[in-house]
Amino acid sequence: MGKTVRDVLVRALENLGKKSFKRFKNKLNDWEFKEGYSQIPYGKLEEADEEDVARFIISFYKESYGIEVTLGVLEAIDERQAAENLRTALKTVSGCASQEPAKREDQGAAAGGEQQAGDEKHFVDKHRTDLIQRVTLVALILDDLLQDGLLSCEAYNMVHSRNTDQEKMRELYDHVKSWGNKDKDKFLQSLRRHNSPLIRDLEGS
Repeated sequence: MGKTVRDVLVRALENLGKKSFKRFKNKLNDWEFKEGYSQIPYGKLEEADEEDVARFIISFYKESYGIEVTLGVLEAIDERQAAENLRTALKTVSGCASQEPAKREDQGAAAGGEQQAGDEKHFVDKHRTDLIQRVTLVALILDDLLQDGLLSCEAYNMVHSRNTDQEKMRELYDHVKSWGNKDKDKFLQSLRRHNSPLIRDLEGS
């Protein structure tokens, strides 16, 4: 039987060491969660070991969002190498690779939101070349897309495995081309969140 998401979370937490693991639990307790998710009661976290915490994370946040939360907390406590190691370990998770992205609406149809009506190309299509060459913080964008159900874990891991942001973006566009306008709007929202100066520059060009 292959590794599970819980297995790799446990290993990542075990590798932190006692002091960093305590910092992880404290930061997790203070984390600002997305709407619809609640904090793990600190009474549960305080005496919990690594296996317990991994179990709580998956129980409270499910696998996809649990991964996002864990990566975010690790980076927030300056355990960036641990976060990168976790991303690498997730590539070996058969259960994660089998997850399918959420059913998407309006494939290929005109949509409201940020896309204008008519035959005009969507912003992310119109500026494909610039976005591939100039977008940074691609890992954070991938986390958003995974949480929104636009990428499966398998696709997330494949894109994340590329060495540079440009290679990641080029791989990501292999998926973007099959999305409808509503999905592209979500992609654009993530781009605005993490690359707002670039998006403003492209909008003004």
